[in-house]
Amino acid sequence: MIAISAIIGFTIFYIDGEALEIAGPGGTLLAFVVISIVAVCVMEGISEMIQCFPAPNAPMEYVKAFVDHDLAWVVGLMYWYIKNHQDQQSSADALYPRYTYASIFAIQIVAAAGFSDYWNLTQVYQTIAFYGLAPVVLLFVNFAGVWYFGWIETVGGFLKICLVVGGGIFMYAVHSENINDGFKNDADLASNYKIAAVYVMPMITFGFLGIEMIAITAFEARDIRSLRRPSQMIAYCIAAIYLFLVIGEILNVSWTNQALPDIYGGSSKDSVTTKKVHFRSRAIIIIAAISGGYAHLPGFINGCMIFGALSCANSSLYIASRALYGMTRVINPWKRLRWFRLLGTVWHKNGVPMWALLASALSFGWLPFLQLKGGYAIADLLEIMSVSASVSCLLVWASQCLAYIRYYNWLNMHRTSLATERPEFNRWASTWQASTFLAGLQPVPAWIGLITCLVIVFPFTTATWWSTEPTFAKVAVAFGSPIVSLAFFLIRKLITRESYVKQDEDPAVLFATLNNLGYRKPERRPASESRRGLFRFRNRNSERAYPDTSRNGALNAAPIDQDVEVGERLGRRI
Repeated sequence: MIAISAIIGFTIFYIDGEALEIAGPGGTLLAFVVISIVAVCVMEGISEMIQCFPAPNAPMEYVKAFVDHDLAWVVGLMYWYIKNHQDQQSSADALYPRYTYASIFAIQIVAAAGFSDYWNLTQVYQTIAFYGLAPVVLLFVNFAGVWYFGWIETVGGFLKICLVVGGGIFMYAVHSENINDGFKNDADLASNYKIAAVYVMPMITFGFLGIEMIAITAFEARDIRSLRRPSQMIAYCIAAIYLFLVIGEILNVSWTNQALPDIYGGSSKDSVTTKKVHFRSRAIIIIAAISGGYAHLPGFINGCMIFGALSCANSSLYIASRALYGMTRVINPWKRLRWFRLLGTVWHKNGVPMWALLASALSFGWLPFLQLKGGYAIADLLEIMSVSASVSCLLVWASQCLAYIRYYNWLNMHRTSLATERPEFNRWASTWQASTFLAGLQPVPAWIGLITCLVIVFPFTTATWWSTEPTFAKVAVAFGSPIVSLAFFLIRKLITRESYVKQDEDPAVLFATLNNLGYRKPERRPASESRRGLFRFRNRNSERAYPDTSRNGALNAAPIDQDVEVGERLGRRI
């Protein structure tokens, strides 16, 4: 439920409207199917690895263990914070952020503020409610601890599933036949329906950001059983939910409906003239409800969408803080940047990385205020940010597929040694603890995920200028993240001069690597432990409060002793 809460935000209600306007019902449905397949293939590999190695900041650790140490830092930074780039474009400024859950925290708040336009809220009330009060409330929810956050997001995830499923049922109940329009293309953006379908794939990807969240939170899980089913099912569930609702949406709303969102990034349209027509909402599900003549239902749905966007922002802040904590916990405190060690510490009362939380919230907390300046539009920010985020998301997914492929090949190289010496790491043994639906087909799904991610990032993101004139803005959105990431990788290589991880023929090297990832968890924690209080007290020189492992997770159960804290930051297992 927590993972679902982190994924379902404004995409399924807003960006799918942009996709429908560009590619018609056929292109939109095709894009959702393709990205769903990619998400499933990516998560098959991630699910297997986190069941075996639930390490802190797992996406970074897997790349470090099986691919390259310097590339792992690039992945970690892409997962949290890369770069902001500003460029003057015609009469308006545009912002091009790179993939980061810290920025997604801001994106969802901006989306929630945009949804409030349905009630014609003035700029003052929008600013106070969404740009001032909402971030503070979400920050304190995360400060409260994992247990409270978990319950809030569990309830939020359940309510969002009800919203999406209920919305889908409503759309099917009042459906028309707009889906029969098939593949179409907006002539201002794409010269034919094939280019239009390719054009919207990076946009649709934004709706799947967060399926890998389980890899970030795996270290805080109670046991392997609590990891297995969510990691197996998350991609399939999100794909099914999205397809169910999207089919209902394209049944009801025509791709030529004037209330659909204006397309800003890469468009040759005159955005000034299109903005003169005011619509209460540009969310596709509300357009359908208004067209159906319902008086109060659109307002209720709009309120649910605001809740969904804020809930997703809450989860994004949680993920960003854990990713930042996972990177900075290995920084040597005695080097020049030793003040960064604060970001790698947790508050001993509840195990929350408070400094990492605060840094993640502040890093992009200023972003929503940009639209208060003349020339910035909420829709403009949402479109540019979502496409940029999708590009970096796909690169992170590709890195996880590559890590899994190398992990699989290394295991296969020492298959005999694993069977006799380390059967707990032998994925071909009947006692192997990890379980995924497509495990018997690996590494084919991982290769499919790797290839499709790279194809969407490099050829497909250039579709914005296949039919229109290429501009600096379009190139920045498509290639800004890969260029910055490559530059950072090369700089680190020049400094560290470390080679990539070689798959040594000595099985002892493989065993050492697997042991280094060996944050072991029980298959199932005894039920009696789950009934303990939120905190338990231990007397170790002085009375201290330690979070209960069964409620707050293994990360929060670590005793905060100075030698343990320093040792963890140095990468040692104590």
